[in-house]
Amino acid sequence: MGGNSVICDSRFQLKKCAAERLDNYDWMSRLPDDILVVILSSLPLKEAGRTSVLSSSWKNLWKQTSRLNFNASSALDKIARDPKLRCEERRMYVRWVNSVLKSAPRKEALNLEHFRICFDVGKGFSGTITKWLKFAFKRRVERLELNLLEYGDNESEKQYVFPEDILFRKSIDIPHQTTTLYNFNSLKVLCFKNISISDEAIEFFLRNCTSLEQLVLQDINQLSNLEVRGPSLVLKSLYESFCVGLESIKVSAPNLTSLAVSITEGLVLENVPMLVDLAITCQKRHMPLLVPALSCCFSQLEILTLRLPWGYKDHDIARFNFPELLELKKLVVDFTPERDASVLGLMIFMRISPNLEEFLLMVGGSDYLCVIIWLFVCFFPFSPFYHSLLFIFLFLLAPI
Repeated sequence: MGGNSVICDSRFQLKKCAAERLDNYDWMSRLPDDILVVILSSLPLKEAGRTSVLSSSWKNLWKQTSRLNFNASSALDKIARDPKLRCEERRMYVRWVNSVLKSAPRKEALNLEHFRICFDVGKGFSGTITKWLKFAFKRRVERLELNLLEYGDNESEKQYVFPEDILFRKSIDIPHQTTTLYNFNSLKVLCFKNISISDEAIEFFLRNCTSLEQLVLQDINQLSNLEVRGPSLVLKSLYESFCVGLESIKVSAPNLTSLAVSITEGLVLENVPMLVDLAITCQKRHMPLLVPALSCCFSQLEILTLRLPWGYKDHDIARFNFPELLELKKLVVDFTPERDASVLGLMIFMRISPNLEEFLLMVGGSDYLCVIIWLFVCFFPFSPFYHSLLFIFLFLLAPI
């Protein structure tokens, strides 16, 4: 009686084993360290740190990451829910940053692409914060973000005071001569929030950061008369908001394309031929100053945001003789009227903006309920440009 025979192909078995070995092979570790560091730099910092346990070859790779974003949003959420946790979470955050910087390679040739501190760290840690900044400056940081009060009271006496002596050293022998302590040519983005810093320090950055393209100043104390100008200035974006005590801003920046400011009185704009995106906050008493302050750039603006807080009536806007905004494509008006006011007076912007494509009107007050109305308009009755397509996104806060 003949039986079925099974023939084992040894070559098939070898191929199968080889395929299994290939499937389990650690291809990632075979990549050059430079490529692995780039990959790790794209991960959140804590996740990049966890890769140190993969193998001995991975142990120190994450320490060479070029992006140090100390994001602690989960801890900030805890503080928001229970403010009593602030002190402990603050200490944990400081320990985390210190441990990462301590383990970082000492090679100053390794530039930092991004260094971000964002936590409720108060004046009590001034010495530690200064050490963090020195670390970033030594590594020729390209993007520096320092936000020291995410939650808590924004009080100047509790804010970190930026020390000018970490930027330059004054000459003992020659008056008014200083020596720069770091090379700031790599710095492209500078963001300061919730700190105290002087006009002189900001102007130092503008003079010495030859690659600076974006400057953000929010909730800053000590600023009084800010001058943004210089023959080698390449600044493209300037954002200023809620800087208590700021009396004037003078801007002369030929490459500036985007500007946001929270003052009208004391605003001087000149030599801004590239400015196309402007956002400005104007109090009612300063409304007569708005048109003169912006006269040099009205004709070139493509995006205009007007924040007009508290107490306007519809006729207040039209009487200030806004010029034609021939290039304007998007208009945002953040408007808080009096109770007996309407928003129809704001429609003057439609008449003077023949090429307007998008109009975002935000109307509100403290005792109003948000209602969102979408209007799609092809033919606006009071516009002579019936062929233009206009989208209006109207955010109304109607009385409850």
